[in-house]
Amino acid sequence: MEKKRISVFLAHSGIASRRACEAIVLEGKVKVNGVVVRDLSMRLCPEDIVEIDGKPVNLPDEKISVALNKPIGYLCTARDDFKRKTVMDLLPGLCQRLYPVGRLDCNSRGLLILTNDGELAYKITHPSFKIPKTYLVKIKGIISGKDFTALSRGFEIEGRIFKPLELEKTDKKENSFDSFNKIKIAEGRKRIIRKAFASLGYKVDDLKRVQIGNFKLGSLKEGTYKILKAEDLEELLS
Repeated sequence: MEKKRISVFLAHSGIASRRACEAIVLEGKVKVNGVVVRDLSMRLCPEDIVEIDGKPVNLPDEKISVALNKPIGYLCTARDDFKRKTVMDLLPGLCQRLYPVGRLDCNSRGLLILTNDGELAYKITHPSFKIPKTYLVKIKGIISGKDFTALSRGFEIEGRIFKPLELEKTDKKENSFDSFNKIKIAEGRKRIIRKAFASLGYKVDDLKRVQIGNFKLGSLKEGTYKILKAEDLEELLS
């Protein structure tokens, strides 16, 4: 079998995206055959003994990816030192070691992908692939025409321009204190949608991701998951 660069090996093992794995190597957390390695050009084969923070790493026997309808109150992490609820608690019956792809903060809900396929995770999250994510956003009050235009055109947040790919009002009632907006973005900055609305003076009451690429959450019930098929993966990356 052809040897793989150390970051690729780790990504294929489901540790994280390739870029995140490079950072793990440079931090000196990886040992190969008992020796700490920081050389990103190093190539490995399945016979090498690889450890991260003293724990063994192996290539997965089978690549598997699942779509989860994440409820509010669960952390998007594979492990929490404070024993809080994580999305891993919602995957009964799966023995594979899976990792969340991208973020949904604890107070957000909706579509989340978990996988042991590092290449898939890399393609979904890396900005160069521009995989769009679509959200439904419920805010306090009705967004004004002026603010809707400002959000559509984009503006600077934390030194970078934030500009949605698409933005639409999905519900507007004269006597309602809340309104729903649909927003599609192709970036993954932490809490960026909440920050965008907050900068215009609106509090986000509910944030739900409903689509990644062309793959839709659909009728998947909250708190449940489905194993993705080849056609599902194609939709994710399209």
